Amino acid sequence: MENENLEHQGENQSREEDSSMEQPGWFKDFVDHYDVDKPQQGEILKGTILSIQESSILLDVGFKRDAIIPGQDLEKVDQEIRQGLAVGDEIFVSVLRTPLGDDDLLVSLHKALSKKTWIKAEELAQGGELIELEVVDQNRGGLLVAYETLRGFIPNSHIPSIRRGMSAQKTGEIKTGLMGKLLPVKAIEVDQKEGRLVFSARVAQKDQKQKRLKEIEVGTVIKSRVVNVVDFGLFVDLEGVDGLVHKSEIDWFRVNKPAKLFKAGDEIEVKVVGVDLEKERVSLSRKALLPNPWHELVEKYNEGDLVDGKVISVLDFGAFVELKEGLQGLVHVSEVGYENIEDPKSAVRKGDLVLVRIMGIDPGRERVSLSMRRVPVSEQMDWMMNLEDAQEGLLVDGGEAEPIAEIIEEIEEVQEDIDKKPVGDEGDLDKPDDKELESLVTDQEESSVEESSKGNLNEETSSEDGESKEK
Repeated sequence: MENENLEHQGENQSREEDSSMEQPGWFKDFVDHYDVDKPQQGEILKGTILSIQESSILLDVGFKRDAIIPGQDLEKVDQEIRQGLAVGDEIFVSVLRTPLGDDDLLVSLHKALSKKTWIKAEELAQGGELIELEVVDQNRGGLLVAYETLRGFIPNSHIPSIRRGMSAQKTGEIKTGLMGKLLPVKAIEVDQKEGRLVFSARVAQKDQKQKRLKEIEVGTVIKSRVVNVVDFGLFVDLEGVDGLVHKSEIDWFRVNKPAKLFKAGDEIEVKVVGVDLEKERVSLSRKALLPNPWHELVEKYNEGDLVDGKVISVLDFGAFVELKEGLQGLVHVSEVGYENIEDPKSAVRKGDLVLVRIMGIDPGRERVSLSMRRVPVSEQMDWMMNLEDAQEGLLVDGGEAEPIAEIIEEIEEVQEDIDKKPVGDEGDLDKPDDKELESLVTDQEESSVEESSKGNLNEETSSEDGESKEK
């Protein structure tokens, strides 16, 4: 009996289940019209364009309902991007709000593009990649650049041409001149939450410099152009790096004012003689590519020959005389004048034209020793007379002209004094031996090089910090 009841109950239950499956009922209707996985606000969806209207775009995003990009959002999208859209294209969109009931699924193309750009910017900053961006606007603090759908910012302190302490007017002029131009930059701060996207042109320039400096090899001959002329030399463009031709490396002869020989824009061929990665400096030489006048001096002159020159400096141990070839020789204090003197400045002055005898030539060390004392008075007289035919007087140290006749008179007075004194052999002269002379010359050259180096360093540093005669 009990078994019959159980079988009857089972049959009734089966009929009820079959009946419920045949009729949809409220539960099936709910499931059919409910999005189990509702998209959340800010979620990025991939959709296919179904239709494009003037004020909206319809997308299939894989849900029960289609997504709509409203016209207000499309207006924020770059016109070039909008015109490139077509039915069937797959694009990414961002959910503007989670739909409730029969609400439309509104999505944003603009926000999706922006979010995608933020992700790219973060990858850019992490990778340290260098890119070029167009300057589209400026404000008091810096420049605005276009980075796809975003606007990036370059602070004044990260614009290479703007120096610390520069006037507001000059800063404004520089930024105005950069409008519409492409600047190499690197991303240094990316914060999507705060909406901060900061770039640096100065960091990018430094990286470019380092890369270029590593490419430049010592000994390379480069043909380029002069970009700036300063008191201490020439700056030459080396494709992203400026190299310096110090005035001592412009030519074999002494160059006091480089501006008299070169101007910005002149083409020049130079040789790389030094690269300093740490200080970001490249030393160049034009002189190294010119014929060495020391070779000509050896072929043209011999020891004992008489030559004329100009006194370029007078020191305690003698005078340096520049010959016509632009070379400098030393007249030791013991070889200055016809009498023994302690101070060479009492006999010659900077700028004097003198006749000297070549006592020694050392082309290997690029040195020549000279003597004024070993020039016979008669030779001095003839030389002076020849000068008198060419000019009325000599300019001495930038002062008034000193007539040749007065100089000749002084020579004659010296000759009279010499005639009154017994003449000893050359060993009686207060002349140092070769080793002593070599030591004196070496000390002078080392001292000159050290002073020149200090001066050059100060000059270059001043040029870099203060933009001496701006490039």
